[in-house]
Amino acid sequence: AYSAVPTAEAEAEWDEPGVVAGMGTNCMASVSIGCLFCCQGCNAEKLRNAFTFLPPQPSYTIVEEAAEGGNSNARGGKLQFISEPIKGFAFYQQASKNAAVHVLSTSSGERIPVVWVRNGAPNGNQNSTTGGRKGSPLVILHCHGNATDIGVMMGPYFELTKQLGCEVVGVEYSGYGTSTGAPTSGNCLADVEAAYNFVVGSGVPPERIIAYGQSVGSGPALALAARRPLGGVILHSAMLSGIKVIDPQPESCCKPSCMYCCFDFFHNDRHIKQVTCPAFIIHGMMDDIIPLYHGVRLAEGAPKPCKWPGYFPRDAGHNDIVETNAGAYFRELAGFLRNVQERADGVSRGAAGPSMSSIGKPAQVEMRDHGGPDVNPETIHYAEPAVGPQDGRYAQLRAGQGYGNIAERGGGK
Repeated sequence: AYSAVPTAEAEAEWDEPGVVAGMGTNCMASVSIGCLFCCQGCNAEKLRNAFTFLPPQPSYTIVEEAAEGGNSNARGGKLQFISEPIKGFAFYQQASKNAAVHVLSTSSGERIPVVWVRNGAPNGNQNSTTGGRKGSPLVILHCHGNATDIGVMMGPYFELTKQLGCEVVGVEYSGYGTSTGAPTSGNCLADVEAAYNFVVGSGVPPERIIAYGQSVGSGPALALAARRPLGGVILHSAMLSGIKVIDPQPESCCKPSCMYCCFDFFHNDRHIKQVTCPAFIIHGMMDDIIPLYHGVRLAEGAPKPCKWPGYFPRDAGHNDIVETNAGAYFRELAGFLRNVQERADGVSRGAAGPSMSSIGKPAQVEMRDHGGPDVNPETIHYAEPAVGPQDGRYAQLRAGQGYGNIAERGGGK
């Protein structure tokens, strides 16, 4: 079971400091961040990177081919897996065959790969998202979490194309995978902007592009939605802002996001108010990495014409929303994509979709039947990747602990 918006009972749960922040207090967490700041040489950029970016060992290489169409900004190629867990996985090999890699130049001077995964739906059904409606497929511009790369994400990308009949463009970040440079908030924004320009330049109208931001990827995805035309935006386990993630008690004073507001980044709480396209929020009620209230408040903050009923699975955490109930996840996505498709095809009556009239404490709702694909959990062909950190760093910082461990482990370049 899940709620379109969390119930009053669930809301009370995440309001309890013991649930959200353990024994930590805002003051202790702020002191912890101050110590981390000192450990990073009093450098604000290093502070952000220390608890935000955790690039894994690259899971892939690129076998390059000649550029398509004489585009000097993009070189083409195929993705080749080098990570042991996935390089022998037939589903990933099939995904690679359905995809092309393009290496782009960004405004920050870096080179990043993006992978364009074509429709993997059975029998080449290019319109399964719309139930047979004519029109070119939608393109999901996907921004992954901070603990993975586009190679590991090829399973989820290919599954999205198979289940929804869309196409997926996965964006790699600077400093991740085979990209040049270092992972920073500024580079991430430039990376996603370059990918968006490439997709539009390839002939895809903006109204057929959906930005999908997962975990830290919600930052660049929502920043893009706030300033560029899109068909829609999906925020999966999203944060209110980079530093608000470590606020133990968000309603009290002396919280880190207040004490260190000049260091904050990925201001999703501001950008959600600036979107002009439908916004769909997905957040697990059991998320202990980015607590539930982040998703709830982002849903609250969306302009009324852009509100779409959120999906808040009761038993899901940060890294297992799909695995918890794959059928519900894909049906919810199918309903949202269908609305975007109809708007793009000019058949919508003008509204972004069903609105949330009582987002604060509504009653639990039953599963909505969108008429989407018939998805069962056993049909998912991959293990859901851990897109966010699993070392407890955010919980430790919220509890006023762990800054020494983070300084030792690093987490940004």
